[in-house]
Amino acid sequence: MIAGGVAVVVADDLDGRLATARPPATIRTPLPSALRVHLALITVSLLFGANYVFTKRILADVSPAAWVLFRIAGAMIVMVPLALAMRRGAPFPRPPLLWLLGIASFFGVVGNQVLFTEGIARTTPEHSAVINACIPTWTLLVAVLAGQERLGWRRVLAIAIALLGVQYLLGIDKLLAGTTSPTAPDERGATLLGDLLTLSNGISFAIHLVLMRRIGRDLHPQLATAIMFVWATAMISLWSGPQLLPGDVDAVLTPPVVWLALYAIVFATVLTYLLNTWALRHTHSSQVAIYINLQPLVAAALNTALGAPLPTHRFFVALALVGTGLWLQTTARDR
Repeated sequence: MIAGGVAVVVADDLDGRLATARPPATIRTPLPSALRVHLALITVSLLFGANYVFTKRILADVSPAAWVLFRIAGAMIVMVPLALAMRRGAPFPRPPLLWLLGIASFFGVVGNQVLFTEGIARTTPEHSAVINACIPTWTLLVAVLAGQERLGWRRVLAIAIALLGVQYLLGIDKLLAGTTSPTAPDERGATLLGDLLTLSNGISFAIHLVLMRRIGRDLHPQLATAIMFVWATAMISLWSGPQLLPGDVDAVLTPPVVWLALYAIVFATVLTYLLNTWALRHTHSSQVAIYINLQPLVAAALNTALGAPLPTHRFFVALALVGTGLWLQTTARDR
């Protein structure tokens, strides 16, 4: 799944933005060209980058609780028949695995999307995109704690640099110096809560990836994803239902919000999931990490084009540090 988008996939590669389980043995087909793989990853980054901006605009008219429910339920309606059509005789998971998929759904869809949506409602699209670019770093840390990965000096350095980038974006230096006022709208304190919620959404998704790496190797990717969306719709309904207002339904069905909502469900959820699932079978996580860093740039460019002020220098410094950390992390894994 996506922490800025919401593509839930079965993890098999902890350094990628998204990863898929190794598919069952099938008839070998010709490998796609490198150009097609790169175009798929660029498309995913463009769709995700734009989704940060469009989600922010949706939340100007629809409450975060309502939008989380609308998005997940809408994606489920599309994903379930799609998974059944692509199942091709894959066995349905047994009850114990269904419960584990429910736990994975809680971290990968419910916690991820609730925290992401509540976070971006309180911060900027650019900040949200930069912080979510650290998901491979959070995933590595969780995997180390779970005993799935080991830390070498390059990985330790990579994590330190990426964390430094996030801390600089959050304005930790100003907080420590006592120069940030939480009540001043033009100061870092105005977006700090949203940034911290976004960071928590990334950690939640990292836990999901590590869990799916353990239980998802023999699962059919599309079927497992559909099951997690069903679980998520049920769980999020319990959280969002009491907060849902009649005005939220009217707002999400009114142009231009309805068009942004359809974009988020069809393009930033379903299409990105399919493209990631396909591309990651034919490339390495180091390439994925490079394209992750396009998403904050896309979000910043689109948000500025739509009238938002240019990001401050903190955005670009943080992006450079996070990108450097991701590069060190993926090259360390390759060696």
